[in-house]
Amino acid sequence: MSAYAGQKLEAAQTKSLNDLVGPSPNIQIGNSYNSSNITIRGIGNQQINAGQDSGVAIHSDGVYIGQPSLTLATFLDLARVEILRGPQGTLFGRNATGGVINVVPNEPTAETHYGFDLTAGVDPALFQISGFINGALNDSGTLSGRVAAQQTYNRGFTRNLLPNGPNRLDDAKNQSIRGQIKWEPSDSFNARVLVEYANDDSNGPATFLEGTPDPTIPLPSILVGQSRGDVGDVGDREVFANINYRKVHAFNANLTLNWALGGGNLKALLSYADSKLLNVSDGDGTAAEDTYASFKNTARQTYNELIYTSDNSKPFTYLLGVNYFREHLEQAIEVPIAEAPLGGGVTLYNITVLGGAVPLITTSYAAFGRAQYAFTRDFKLFAGLRYTRDKKSIVQYNNFINGGALQSSTSKWDRLTYELGASYAFSPTLDGYLKYSTGFKGGGYSAGTLAPSFRPETNANYEAGLKGNFFNRALQANLATFYMKYDDLQVNQIVGVSSSVTNAAKATVYGVELETSLRLADALRIEWSGAYLNTSFDRFQTADSSRPTTCDPGTGVGNVPCSIDLSGNALPQSPKYTSSLGGYYDIPTSTGKVTLGARYDWKSRVYFTEFNLPISSQKSVGKLNLFLNYESDNGRLTGSLFVKNVTNEQVKGNVIVVSSIIGSLALGQYQPGRQVGMSVGYHF
Repeated sequence: MSAYAGQKLEAAQTKSLNDLVGPSPNIQIGNSYNSSNITIRGIGNQQINAGQDSGVAIHSDGVYIGQPSLTLATFLDLARVEILRGPQGTLFGRNATGGVINVVPNEPTAETHYGFDLTAGVDPALFQISGFINGALNDSGTLSGRVAAQQTYNRGFTRNLLPNGPNRLDDAKNQSIRGQIKWEPSDSFNARVLVEYANDDSNGPATFLEGTPDPTIPLPSILVGQSRGDVGDVGDREVFANINYRKVHAFNANLTLNWALGGGNLKALLSYADSKLLNVSDGDGTAAEDTYASFKNTARQTYNELIYTSDNSKPFTYLLGVNYFREHLEQAIEVPIAEAPLGGGVTLYNITVLGGAVPLITTSYAAFGRAQYAFTRDFKLFAGLRYTRDKKSIVQYNNFINGGALQSSTSKWDRLTYELGASYAFSPTLDGYLKYSTGFKGGGYSAGTLAPSFRPETNANYEAGLKGNFFNRALQANLATFYMKYDDLQVNQIVGVSSSVTNAAKATVYGVELETSLRLADALRIEWSGAYLNTSFDRFQTADSSRPTTCDPGTGVGNVPCSIDLSGNALPQSPKYTSSLGGYYDIPTSTGKVTLGARYDWKSRVYFTEFNLPISSQKSVGKLNLFLNYESDNGRLTGSLFVKNVTNEQVKGNVIVVSSIIGSLALGQYQPGRQVGMSVGYHF
């Protein structure tokens, strides 16, 4: 697990989860139209269409979030962020095969606190202001409240060369506000209400036409000779977009109750959330009005949980819990195409592909428990058990040219997962652990394809680790090694004109992660994290819709196209090597201290599809970030000068390769370029 305190996030100008990718081993984030594809140790969610759960579960204030892209735009008034790697089968919300990201906000207290942070930047223009106020709401202090709000504007890293489209892309224009009230009438009971709203009204990510996956595949005739954006040279971030915009509205309300009972604690959590997302993206990256993609998602969810934790001072400790999740999701997809080459000299003109779910309802129940027994102060055994039952019901359509009828379907899955392990304290400053855990992710549907449901995904994880302090606590180091086997791994693919999920037969993932912090002197601190990750499909035979003539001879049967053997290929979004090196030097002043900081984040080649093609990959690349921070002696006043991505590296966040029916286009999206800025904050 990696944990980041809110103050550390602010000092490093960490404004969103994307900023944590560099220093956090084996985590990757990419975008695909309407979703954020988050992977941990190569496992996550690559799906475009609705109907698949993520292998990485996102929790905010203890609540499982079914639509994670809505919660990760910015970090607002956080106590900490936790990243848990590997299957989380016994504790956190809905089961997750890849891991969990836990976002924990600051809670109200009776003490009076307030503060604001202001950030401004150039290259491109940046403005962000956030603030909070906290304190007692009555004389006795049993009632307290906290309000936090944030406004972010970024002009955009990419310039659009078409005058009739949006001026800038890869921009930011969002607002969020959170209000909380906490009632604590006694030491044995408290209740807290949280209400939050977030809004995004930006132009969205730019789409660059990278080419086709095979040099022998020509571009559609409407695109031949068209100018397209070029990100090959530093600073040359330009694109052609006829249309592009993104609108998001998200609301959530949580009620958390805590009772001290029988020496332990009983926690009840009740929550409701709804969201609306509309994402429209130019689909060819040229001046031609060939195609665009429109995704509209409307979702409502409830998540309720009841957990009892025993007295932690006893040798035998345990946790028991149950939870319930229900989501009602509707998705509408529209892809108008001016010219669709079908091969054999056949071309269709002015067609529209529609697909979606009206509605898709997910219901999930779970009961879980975890226990630990301390045989001695140093040696402990632990075990966990969880039963999960999922149900998905869908009413969907698939309209290609002539339309189609609505079809409904329902599927159910259940599984028992467990965890066994031991921990041992070799010394007061060195702990070790061994564990075996299993994970389960329910099956689902590829909305809009009319395909049958796909199967659940399961995995088994062997892990060992050491956590310690050395040289009189000058060195802190966390080491983890792991080996995972996957069955029925869910892989997203472009099939025909639709995005769908296929169960890859088997996959193997193993690796090593190391996080260190070394204080060479009172004023000098060095932080280094690194990871080795090996992911591969053990057995996976499938067709590539963007390269229909590339296949293994004799593998086609009837109307089923011939396929490609992908055994040995790496899983998407899983670089083999990652490394992050940071240095921080404190200089005392008469009123506080100044910290000089630098961090270099590097990763090896990343493939974005299971076919491991060069065009749908990002070669090895590193980013350099520089900071000059000030903090007063009392901690109230802070300031920073910073440059992110100093050398303005143009790094792909994702590449989607569409079907040959609409041209076999490789469409890339890019991470932020260089950002220069300053910030000032005052907290009382």
